[in-house]
Amino acid sequence: MKIIGGKYKNKNIIVPLDVRPVSVMVKKSCFDILSGEFEGKKVLDLFAGSGALGIESLSRGAKEAVFVDSARKSIIFVKKNISVLGLQDDTTVVLKDSFFAIQDFSVFKESFDLIFLDPPYSSGMVTKALQALEEYDILTHSGYIVVFCSVNDEYIEENNKFILILKRKHAQTLNLIYKKK
Repeated sequence: MKIIGGKYKNKNIIVPLDVRPVSVMVKKSCFDILSGEFEGKKVLDLFAGSGALGIESLSRGAKEAVFVDSARKSIIFVKKNISVLGLQDDTTVVLKDSFFAIQDFSVFKESFDLIFLDPPYSSGMVTKALQALEEYDILTHSGYIVVFCSVNDEYIEENNKFILILKRKHAQTLNLIYKKK
């Protein structure tokens, strides 16, 4: 898989065989919509897999990315990708369940400008993650939550903290973008 834009455009990212990465078309569409929203921002890549979403954000000017995944194998791939690109100073990698990580970030008063959610499809984790992000408010005032999920996954359109501002279907993938209220 390649980085599609920014400073590291066309650089390769290695992806574990058992990880389903966001397709290039879906990723390009989403990042085009959010262009101009990366410069100097702090990004959280939950369910990181290979780290492609956080790395793409860094390539486009984000100042910092935090990668969280509960699979040791995924964390190894994220670290390899970060190392190859020389991004160690701009990144933090956390081996932890995403829901516990959200709670921990709240306890330590960490907040993020962009939060990417790309959980395993049809796992029921989209709604659960959105509810956790509502309960543990770690999204900055002008922040976005970007979700990639199956068209069959359940999701919420609005809660007390944020509202769905964009919904795009790409074959079997749904891209949702939420904005803080």
